[in-house]
Amino acid sequence: MRTPALALFALFSMGHIPAATLTALYSFTGQNGDGASPYAAVVMGADGSLYGTTGFGGIYGAGTVFQLTPVSGGWNETVVYSFTGGSDGGYPQSGVIFSAGGAIYGTTSAGGAAGLGTVFELTSGPGVWTETVLYSFSGSDGAYPYASVVLAASGALYGTTELGGALGYGVVFELTPPTVSGGAWTETVLYSFTGGDDGAFPYAGVAIDGKGDLFGTAAFGGTSQKGTVFKLTPPAKSGGAWTETVLHNFTGSDGGFPYAGVILGTGGVLYGTTTGGVTAGNGTAFELTPPSTGKVWKETILHKFTGGADGASPHAALTAGPKGTLLGTGLGGGAAPSWNGHGVVFELVPPSSGGAWTETVPYTFQGGDDGGDPDAPLTAGASGVFYGTSLRGGTAGLGTVFQVSGPEPRP
Repeated sequence: MRTPALALFALFSMGHIPAATLTALYSFTGQNGDGASPYAAVVMGADGSLYGTTGFGGIYGAGTVFQLTPVSGGWNETVVYSFTGGSDGGYPQSGVIFSAGGAIYGTTSAGGAAGLGTVFELTSGPGVWTETVLYSFSGSDGAYPYASVVLAASGALYGTTELGGALGYGVVFELTPPTVSGGAWTETVLYSFTGGDDGAFPYAGVAIDGKGDLFGTAAFGGTSQKGTVFKLTPPAKSGGAWTETVLHNFTGSDGGFPYAGVILGTGGVLYGTTTGGVTAGNGTAFELTPPSTGKVWKETILHKFTGGADGASPHAALTAGPKGTLLGTGLGGGAAPSWNGHGVVFELVPPSSGGAWTETVPYTFQGGDDGGDPDAPLTAGASGVFYGTSLRGGTAGLGTVFQVSGPEPRP
């Protein structure tokens, strides 16, 4: 099905993406199985289409994987797969990733053999996609994966579950592909959170560096019970235990409750957001710099959200933008006339030499046809274009896929 693109113009107050345009590429209708409520980011496939998930809707109401294909005058939406909520999984809260061979990997927050979520694969054939459940969580091995997986060079998948594990506070897991074609994937719990100083309830996924180290956040736990940033280091010898190190404990004054993951910057620097803490509990954007000596990482708050025109409560990870900038979305806040706080797209601009980062708001959602309540990170496209989703708003109030771009013609 197809929804004409709706262009909404907002003058940017910065020079990095001046006089930008937000275009709603697709509004979910909840009709004809097209899906509803996209919680996650979209990813661009090799064919130039955008792929993503909806947490609800579809033929069975348990969510979808969808494809948006650019056509003359708009975008066509195709439902790649409708989850039943049964053994195949249901209610995906995370986005999808592609393998080098074109397979799609993702997670569902529920469904599966025990109803505790799955990791799935979608492979394409002539005119049809086929879903395979790679793993169903049962509880002690993890439960309710809300984040997507990352793909290592080895072909293994790494991810988190918010609950489950040895003590019920969530896990970091590894899924290893079978050695024989058609065999079963093997799940290994790399770390079970205790709910203490190490953290609890990892809502977001992990990032992987060139050495195979994993970096992530726990939304709760830590010394102040306001969340942590952690690192998992692989064992020196095969078969050994992974080592968890807490890189930062949030105290509230420096941010709290990181629902989003971190991204890797130059020199091993980590960038992320917290949903709460500091000014009126509206969250932060932060930087963590690795130590030159010793073990203490340095946290720098790049911006404290006020809940006003600058946005509030970022639930999503940051995205690297042009010239060292960082782009993100705030689930709430925004300038008038968005009095109901339907969220923003924001940009963080680094200082030219020393000094503080500067936050600017390219776009404030109105909660109407343009969308509202963006819960996912932005995805970089070609020539400075960024793509995103909004959880609500659109022509039917069930969310949108949108594009943010500058005034010059885009391919």
